Amino acid sequence: MSAQRPKLLVVDDGDRHIELMHRFLRDYDYATRCDQPGPCWTCERRKGCTLTHAHDLVEAEEVLRRSDVDVVVVDVAFDLPAARLAPSDEPDLERRKRLQGLDILRHLRRARGDLPVVLMTSREELEYEDAAVALEVDEFVTLAGAEAFDARALGLLVERIVARRRELPSVGGFAWGKSPAMARLRRDALVLARTSLPVLVVGETGTGKSALAEHVLHAAAPRKGAYVAADLSAIPETLVAAELFGTARGAFSGAVDRPGLHERAHGGTLFLDEIGNLRPDIQRMLLTAIEAKRVLRLGETGARPAEFKLIAATHVDLAAAVKSGAFRADLYARLNPSAQLALPPLRERMIDLEELLTAFIQRTFASGADRALYTEFAARVGLPEPRPPEVITRGTPRGTPETVQFVFAPATVHALRSHRWPGNVRELSQVAASLAVFSLADALRAAEEGRGSGKSARSIPISARLVRQLLSGAPAAEPTGLRPHKTLHAVTRDLERQLYQQLFAECDGDFSAMARRLLDAATPSAARRVRLRFNQLGLRVRK
Repeated sequence: MSAQRPKLLVVDDGDRHIELMHRFLRDYDYATRCDQPGPCWTCERRKGCTLTHAHDLVEAEEVLRRSDVDVVVVDVAFDLPAARLAPSDEPDLERRKRLQGLDILRHLRRARGDLPVVLMTSREELEYEDAAVALEVDEFVTLAGAEAFDARALGLLVERIVARRRELPSVGGFAWGKSPAMARLRRDALVLARTSLPVLVVGETGTGKSALAEHVLHAAAPRKGAYVAADLSAIPETLVAAELFGTARGAFSGAVDRPGLHERAHGGTLFLDEIGNLRPDIQRMLLTAIEAKRVLRLGETGARPAEFKLIAATHVDLAAAVKSGAFRADLYARLNPSAQLALPPLRERMIDLEELLTAFIQRTFASGADRALYTEFAARVGLPEPRPPEVITRGTPRGTPETVQFVFAPATVHALRSHRWPGNVRELSQVAASLAVFSLADALRAAEEGRGSGKSARSIPISARLVRQLLSGAPAAEPTGLRPHKTLHAVTRDLERQLYQQLFAECDGDFSAMARRLLDAATPSAARRVRLRFNQLGLRVRK
């Protein structure tokens, strides 16, 4: 985020939108392709100038390489020759032009996943499948044609994004990555954290629901009270009510005066993990306490204040549980499911692998016995005050490293990317810590024996054998692939569909990369064949 005024980059093949913004939105700076200090509307060379904004993807990348931009504003339709259009698998040239903004958006999402983008269009609406692609955009505005109104609408969207971005540096302790799904989650989480609304966090086991609750939703909330957490699946069923609501002396045999989680969270945050495990009668008591903002201890008649930010998490489908009668519909509605935060499984965010490895390895050596091990090795390779370690997953180190480096060879990275990670980021954190500690211990032993103690020893290769060994001991993924159908043809089609979905996630939506995996070829024709089959299986480019 810029220190002063937010800076916008406009990407449009024409001049209408930039003229509109220069006329009505002068509280922003604009990234241009010239070296003049600006602003453009005061420049003597303004008339006929074509350097005020980017006209295509190439020019946009040129500006982004040399300028810090806070928000990119992109038109949807472009009337450009084919040579100037962004790369696409779409064979229809007119369709590519009409939806060029979506191809630019897709490229920006892959290259700069955390860069906010606003899409503009003068059409009433996009086709459904194209709008689905646009769901990865931060904001979407349909311009009505009235200049002042359009500028005001656009300005408000930019302000909304800028306000969110200003808060992001204060939120730490959580490994975000740069995948589009996590970028959206980050922005939505910050907005919900600052409200009084309950937050429902969903996702597979190990995706980081409790870390998101503590390090983001609680940390960014304006409340100053304590963070109180409970895993409801780990509390015996007969003790859940006492743990949640507290007890009065004599409420039952052995009961003493004791506050429950609700009281302890007063003025702060209450995190209830695996809320789907609650019995119906406890669900009713919880709903009453949430709505009244007061809690009644077991065995008492007078309610006590208990106002808090409620965060609930589950790995089960609560909507299905409501339909089956296992979960109360009124409590589900009170958890604000329309604004739930969905954490994606690790296998769908492999683009974040390097950042996650770095975060987990640095966390491993941040304190305790592992920190002492790291410091001892660093001293032996000429780093008496070592910085946090680096992780290299692309290429080989060059020159003399300024800190300890853990180097993953391409085959090792491929093994990590190909693993299904049923335990998600929790499993990855354990594997990363084990890889780093074992590798560092081997390097330290060699240094102690007089081998590998120079500056060149600062780079520690991660053994492919060690990776295979750790992954072979990982829990097997749940056998969800094979499902019964009425015909064998339906079975094979379902399996093929799942394979394409998996490859699409692993390749980050790149059909050329999918073609390389399936057909051992990455030519445009191979990519088109893969995309055609992808569509024939009833899959969409974006969900």
